[in-house]
Amino acid sequence: MKPSRLFYAVMMTFWMVFLTMLAMVFTYAPQGGVSVAGLHLFAGAALVEGQVTAMAAIGLSDTARSVVLGLLGGLYFGAAGLTLFSMLFCVFGEEDEQRDARPLSEGAAGCAALAGAVTILVGLAGGRIGELLFLQLLAMAGLVLIVLAVAQTEGAEISEKSDAARDLDDVIANHAAANAAFSARLANLTRREFEP
Repeated sequence: MKPSRLFYAVMMTFWMVFLTMLAMVFTYAPQGGVSVAGLHLFAGAALVEGQVTAMAAIGLSDTARSVVLGLLGGLYFGAAGLTLFSMLFCVFGEEDEQRDARPLSEGAAGCAALAGAVTILVGLAGGRIGELLFLQLLAMAGLVLIVLAVAQTEGAEISEKSDAARDLDDVIANHAAANAAFSARLANLTRREFEP
C-alpha cells in the first residue's frame, strides 16, 4: 500500500522544523540566545558547550570557532531548505517534479552528514563529544528515512507506469491482430469475387 501524500508532507515538515531548530541552536546558543516576541530562545549554551570546549582544546581562536559554528548552522539551514523543496516537489509536484525530489532529499542528507562529520572530527580531536552529536545523528537518520520514502514512491510510480505501458502494448497488439485478420478476410473475399 502506498502511503498518502499527507503522510509525506507531515513527515518531511517535522524533519524540516527539526533541522531548522538544530541550525538555530548552532547559530544562537553560543551568543546567549535570541529574543523573539518576548521569548528568550536558545538561551542555554549547554548543547553546544561540548563543541565549543573541544574547539578551544584544539586551539581554535574565537573567530575560527564562530566560523565553524556558522558553517554547521549553515549546513543545517541548507538541509532544511532542501527538505522543504523536496517535500514541495514530492507532495505537490507533477511526475517530473516528483522525480526531482529524490536528489533534493539526498542533498539534504549530504548536508547533514557533512555537518555531523565536522562535529565528530572536532569532538574527537578536542576530546569532547557533546550531547549535540545525538541530535545530529537523529537528524541524519530522519533524512535517510526521507530519501528511502521518496525512492519508494519513485519505484512505485515506475512500476505503475510499466504496468500501464504493458496494458497499452497489449491493446495495440490486439488491435493490430484484429486489423490483420479483417484485412486477410477482405482480401480473401475480394479474390473470390474476381476469380472465374
